[in-house]
Amino acid sequence: MAAQGTRWQTAISPSPICVPARASMLTGQHAHATGIMHNLCWLRPDRHKMGLRTWPEILATEGYRTSAIGKMHFYPWDRSEGFQHRVIAEDKRHIHVRDDYHHALAAEGFTKLHGKEMAGYHETKGACINPLPDHLQPDRWVAQRAADHLRSLRGDQPFAMMVGFPGPHCPYDPPAEALDRVDPSALPDPLPRTAESETHMDAHVAAYKRDWAGLDYSRLSAAQVRAIRHHYAVSVERLDEDVALLVETLRQTGRLENTIIVFASDHGDYLGDFGLMGKGFFHEPSIRVPLIVADFRAPAARVETAPASLLDLFPSFLHWAGAAPAPQAQGLRLSEPDSDRAIAGATSGGFMLRTPRWKLVRYGNGTQALFDLEADPGEQENVIDAHPATRAELDAALTRSLLQGFATGHADKAVAAAKSPPEGPFHDPFWQRPYPAPPATQ
Repeated sequence: MAAQGTRWQTAISPSPICVPARASMLTGQHAHATGIMHNLCWLRPDRHKMGLRTWPEILATEGYRTSAIGKMHFYPWDRSEGFQHRVIAEDKRHIHVRDDYHHALAAEGFTKLHGKEMAGYHETKGACINPLPDHLQPDRWVAQRAADHLRSLRGDQPFAMMVGFPGPHCPYDPPAEALDRVDPSALPDPLPRTAESETHMDAHVAAYKRDWAGLDYSRLSAAQVRAIRHHYAVSVERLDEDVALLVETLRQTGRLENTIIVFASDHGDYLGDFGLMGKGFFHEPSIRVPLIVADFRAPAARVETAPASLLDLFPSFLHWAGAAPAPQAQGLRLSEPDSDRAIAGATSGGFMLRTPRWKLVRYGNGTQALFDLEADPGEQENVIDAHPATRAELDAALTRSLLQGFATGHADKAVAAAKSPPEGPFHDPFWQRPYPAPPATQ
């Protein structure tokens, strides 16, 4: 794909947590606008009354057949959110969800397994071996179902399909026979811990000790980090085969030359960088994601140096489909890069503003940091006291973004009739306030 499309050097997940990132990709809005700031939230069920539509809903009105295959992380898990067709394989941690993947396993006498039930999970802090047959490994099963769906398409109706691979993701659980495909000694060492990263350690350790993971990351040996990075790299390498299956299926069905494929992720993974695992804070290993757009209608290899945000996918999908721009979109079209762009981010834990050179972060635990990404790409030195003017400039831009997001997120409460209206129903007893406020009054 990269050899025939555009690869972004810097693509950012503004809210590097599964569910907030996915809500932003679906709606084109910041997490502080959707209100989805952590993994236990989801889009409000009355969002249509507020004029908030997902990109599959909009593309369906443009005549597209929309489908979602794999992990989506919606609540409820079988909600459509505008996709006309779904084949569901939810998060690997959600072993009790009776989705399509559950039924496929049961049909062959297997069940979903928690990482705790896999060999090596506790010894290597999450790097384990998935014992399922190859065709029932989560990512491979999703790829096969997506290929099946592509083969089932008939006629000339345009289609839009989102394929959500459950991995690479903790638990880091490739099959044993795949481990020798990557040399662990060739993998880079993790970034060192810093005084700033240590301020997040207590919350990080407490989160992973909970039942969903059951791991103690208060101590992480070099050997355990190597094993985790090895398993993750093997999972990435296998995913390359899964993506290749979809590209080849498009080629075999005669659709590739009229298809745009986007490869991205909802967040990164520390894999031991800063002594951390998973994601959730605003360091580069957590917020940086791959982004490749291969337009097989006009293949051409190029590298884009301007930064992109996952929020940019929503307006780009609409543009490629020929749909009108949606007022809710808060990102840029990928075809309109901005080399000086500042990208704001938010989670329930804190806020970020990142420019090509600088990154300002503020967390609920009181930690504040400024990093010079040009001089210190590994974010080893907090220079917030050394650059007061830069700090103030970024802080003002971050404040503007947050205020805009909060205004959008609370537009449902607007009462337009209260703006000194002429005599009318607003002044009468028992006037009924419309709620949520309709889009025209926002």
